[in-house]
Amino acid sequence: MDSTLINFIQILRRCGLRVSVSESLDGARAAALLGVADRGLFKAALRAALVKRGQDTALFDEIFDAYWSDKPSDVPFEERFGRGLGNAGEQSDDLENALQRAIDEMGGLDELTEALLNGNLQIIRAEMLQHMSPEQLAELRSMLQRGQLVQLILDEMGWQRIQAQLAELIRRLQQQGDYEAAHRVAERYLELQELFPKWVRNEVADAVQKQFQSQRPPRAPRTEDLMEKPFAQYSDAEIRAMEEIIDQLAQRLRHDWARRATAGGQRRLDMARTMRSSMATFGVPLELHWKQRKRNRLNLVVLCDVSSSVRNASRFMLQLVYSLQQQRGRIRSFVFIGDLDEVTDSFARNHIDEAVEQATSGAAITYWAHSDFGRAFRQFIDEYGDALGSRTTVIVLGDGRSNFYDPQLDALQAINERSRQLIWLNPEQEEMWGWGDSIAPLYARHCDRMVECRNLAQLTQIVTALVV
Repeated sequence: MDSTLINFIQILRRCGLRVSVSESLDGARAAALLGVADRGLFKAALRAALVKRGQDTALFDEIFDAYWSDKPSDVPFEERFGRGLGNAGEQSDDLENALQRAIDEMGGLDELTEALLNGNLQIIRAEMLQHMSPEQLAELRSMLQRGQLVQLILDEMGWQRIQAQLAELIRRLQQQGDYEAAHRVAERYLELQELFPKWVRNEVADAVQKQFQSQRPPRAPRTEDLMEKPFAQYSDAEIRAMEEIIDQLAQRLRHDWARRATAGGQRRLDMARTMRSSMATFGVPLELHWKQRKRNRLNLVVLCDVSSSVRNASRFMLQLVYSLQQQRGRIRSFVFIGDLDEVTDSFARNHIDEAVEQATSGAAITYWAHSDFGRAFRQFIDEYGDALGSRTTVIVLGDGRSNFYDPQLDALQAINERSRQLIWLNPEQEEMWGWGDSIAPLYARHCDRMVECRNLAQLTQIVTALVV
């Protein structure tokens, strides 16, 4: 999951919204599918995934609008929604003096009460952590025990005493006739009654989850699980495991091709040569002649989108292409985002790891640009048209999300007309083609085939059909 979205979800939790792990994953999937180009649609998708209760909608909208604002703020988001009465520049001298008089009459406030009143999260969190010992967390076995620990922490922090002090502060302010100050403190008091127990509950849940993850031994990803798992959802460990699986697949493809290229398969009798040689033996064919098997040379051009939205799929495709290029045939490889660059020579010179890394991060293209398929297709036709021929199979890997740039359909049509066949592998779910900035259905009209290629099982099936 993107770190920006993770940070947003953590802020929601600390501001009192209950967001589970499964809901966080739903939000990440929604963000990956829809993107952030349409801010209203993106906001609605996250709200549907992350908000359970109708009364939390207003708070979610407020946090979303501030967090995803185009105008950055110097105030940390957690402080913005939890700092209480201590709003710099917003608290008048009269209000401050009224509060100070009432607090002096009470003989002062506890440090934690004052921190909660003013929203000093540093002191609040430090006090929470002081009462969450590793021994207590290790003994937790159920949600009921977690609730008991939350209540124990609240008791140890003096939550009842804090509420009593705030109620007394409101009463003193009213006696002084400082009704505005009393109203402000009362609003903060009501806010804390809802938010503070949630803060403690979320801190306990986060601490328990971290402890559980640190104690749980990592499980090696299983091949059968990864075969069907979408590329976009891979963890770093799964990517490393996949690279080994891709290498095994490439070796199998090489072996299958070598077996078919030798004596395997059905041989065909060369009748003309056999009859000619039989003339020396009075028409008796003592020696049979067989037709020579033609070497199936692969003539392939690969155009691979290496933007962040399809990076995992691109990495695996390039790893397969590297292995095939070392094997046989005439294969030329290109990568693009907005502009396009050929990486065929890099694949020929370098080890696979270095070659793939060079293609995905070190080619002569602008990696921070937005995807522009039309521009890449036009550049390919203009500068690398000699790569195409009547026996060339062209493979395009990309999601077809053009960021509303000119699709230049005529350039893709020209690629198709000058090649044997044009096959497009789309790492996005087919149901999402044509939504938002996706123009995959338009591009599909100018391809021989556009197929969904979201996981290794689909990629294996497609590449095997092409090269074996």
